[in-house]
Amino acid sequence: MGNDTKLPAAAVDPMASVIRPLRPASKPTLLRNALIPDSDGDGYTKPPDAADDPMASVTRPTRKATPTLLRNVLIPDSGGDGYLRRDVLIADGLLATIAPAGTLPTPHGGGQLVDCTHRMLLPGFFNAHTHSVEHWVRGLIMPLPLELWVLELIHHEPRGNGGWNGPKSFDKTPSLAIGVSAMLCGVEALLSGCTAILDHLFIRNCEDMAAAVAAYKAVGIRAFVAPMLDDDAELYSNYIPLCSAAEEVNRRAHAAGCACGSRGMRADGNFRERPGGSDAEKTEKQLALWEECVARFHRPEEGIHVVIGPITAYSSSPAMLRGAADIRRRHGLAGHTHLLETRAQAMMARQKFASGSAVTHLAESGFLSLPGTSCAHACWLTDDEAKLMAASGASVVHCPLSNLRLGSGVLPLSKFLEHGVNVAIGCDGAASSDGQDMLEALKLATIIHTASTPEYRDWPTARFTALTLAARNGYRSVNFGGDAGGGELLEGRVADVTLWDLTALSLLPRTDPLSLLVLGSRTQAPGAGSGLDAAWVDGVLTVEGGSPVGIDLPALRALIIILQSDYRSTAVTDPSLLPHTAAAEVEYRAAFCLDAPDGGGTVTPELARYEQGRTLYDPTLPTA
Repeated sequence: MGNDTKLPAAAVDPMASVIRPLRPASKPTLLRNALIPDSDGDGYTKPPDAADDPMASVTRPTRKATPTLLRNVLIPDSGGDGYLRRDVLIADGLLATIAPAGTLPTPHGGGQLVDCTHRMLLPGFFNAHTHSVEHWVRGLIMPLPLELWVLELIHHEPRGNGGWNGPKSFDKTPSLAIGVSAMLCGVEALLSGCTAILDHLFIRNCEDMAAAVAAYKAVGIRAFVAPMLDDDAELYSNYIPLCSAAEEVNRRAHAAGCACGSRGMRADGNFRERPGGSDAEKTEKQLALWEECVARFHRPEEGIHVVIGPITAYSSSPAMLRGAADIRRRHGLAGHTHLLETRAQAMMARQKFASGSAVTHLAESGFLSLPGTSCAHACWLTDDEAKLMAASGASVVHCPLSNLRLGSGVLPLSKFLEHGVNVAIGCDGAASSDGQDMLEALKLATIIHTASTPEYRDWPTARFTALTLAARNGYRSVNFGGDAGGGELLEGRVADVTLWDLTALSLLPRTDPLSLLVLGSRTQAPGAGSGLDAAWVDGVLTVEGGSPVGIDLPALRALIIILQSDYRSTAVTDPSLLPHTAAAEVEYRAAFCLDAPDGGGTVTPELARYEQGRTLYDPTLPTA
C-alpha cells in the first residue's frame, strides 16, 4: 500500500471495527459428556440416551406463489462471460419478464418487490443422481470399491440386517426412515442451490415411496423419484464380477477336500461360475410396483415426477427392461439407471451380455432411446458406447465425488462432450459422497479434469460447470428443459431459480461471483452471511433468508438424533466381519488378480483390456 493511499472514511483503522479481543485462558472449562474417539480401539464413547421428543412434525406450511419483482439483480450474461443488471418478474410459476434494470413496475395486488443490488440470480441446479436413504449411513463405510461398499450399505441402512431392528429390519423398520432421510437429502440439496433432484430410491413398497414423496413436497424441491428395483433371483449374485479361474479354483478346493469350498459366494462355498439368473415372478411384481407408483404419485403439477429406475443392466432382466420401457412409453416418463460405473461393471458386461456391452444391451431393450433417459456414472464407456449414448439422446450423470470416494475412476468429460453426449452433474448418495452439497460436486467436477490434458483451453470453467452441466443439462436429462422447462434464465421458463447474497463472506471480496461460488468455500459462522439467500421452485418461495421455508431445521436435527442415537465406527464395515461380505471380497479380489493364489493371477484375454485414462493406474489385467 503506497503512502498516498487513503483509508476508508468510516474509520482511521478500518480493521478495528471487525476485530474482537480473544478470550483469556483464565477459567477452566468442563466439557460435560463430550464424545471422543476410543484410544484403545476404533470406536467412540456411547452418547447419552435421547429424550422423547413430543414434536410430531418438522414441517411448516408451504407458501403460495406470489408475484415477485427482483429489482436490479445481477445475472450471468448468456451471450458472454460477463454479467448484466436486470429486473426479473417471477409470476404464474414462470420467469414472466426479464428487462433492463429499473424498467419494470412494482407488481400490483400483493406482489413483492426485492432490492437485489447485492444479489445474484442463477438458474437452479439439478442434482441428477442420488440415493436419499444413504444419509443414515454417511461417514460410516470404510474405504472400499463400489462392489464391496454396496454390500455394507445394504447391511447397515435402516432396513438392512444390521439396521434399526436387526435381522428383522426389512419388515419392521418403518417408512418414516425413508421420509426423514429424503427430507434431509432434499434440504441439503436445496441449500446448496438445487431446485430439482433425482432420487434413485430403493423401496420395499408404496409406503416407502409415499414417505419420500411427502418429504420432498414439504421441502419444496422439485423431485424426480425413481423407484430402484431389480429382478435378480438371488441377492448379490450380479454385484461381483466372476473370477476367470473360478472352475479351476473350485476343482482345486474339491480335490483338497475343503469342507468350506473355495470361500466363495455360492451356498456350498465355491466360486460362482456363471452370472446369476432372474426371477420371472419377481419381474412381474416389480413392474406392478412401478405401475402403482405411477398411478399414486406421478403429479408433475405438484412437483413430483415418477421415473422408472432399474438398478443396473446386470440386475434387470431383458424382460424387466422391456417392461420398464413399455411403462415409460405409455405414461411419458423419464428413465434412470446406473451404467458402467466401475471397471468391474465393464468386466461384468463382457461376462453377461452377448454383445459384451451394457449400453448396447440397454439400447436393444428399447429403454435407452426414450426421451429423458439418464445413466449415472458411465466412467468406463468406450468411444463407440459414448457415440451410441449421444445417438440415442441419452444423458450421462457425472458423479465425481462418489467416483473418487469408491475408486471407480474419472469420467472422460471432454471426450463425451465431443461426441455430443448431454452430461449432467449428481452428488450421488450420501454414503458414497457423504453429503448432498452440490457446490462441492461442482467444484470437483470443474478442477478434476485439469489432470486429463495439458491443453488448458479445454479445461472446464466454473461458469460452464454450473450453468451448462448442472443447470441446463440437468433439466434436459429428464426431458424437463427447453421451452417448457427449467435450467436457464430465459423469459417464459419455469421459475426454478436461486438468489445469492453477494455480501456473504463466501462471496467476498468482489471478483467473479459465479466462479467464486463454485470454486470457493463457505464460512459457517452466524455473522458470515448465508451465500444462498432465497430460492423459488415453480415460482413458490422455498428458501428465505438462507433457511428452508417448509422445514423446521432444529426440529429435524432433533428427530434425526432420536431415530438413530448410537455412534458407530467405520470398523464395523470391514467385509471380513460377515460371511457373505467376506465371500464377496474373496471373489472380487480373485476376479482382479489381487490375490494370485485364489484367482490364478490371470484373466481370459477378452477381460484384460479397459479404457485408459479413467484411473491413475493401468487398468489392464494380466493374461496367461
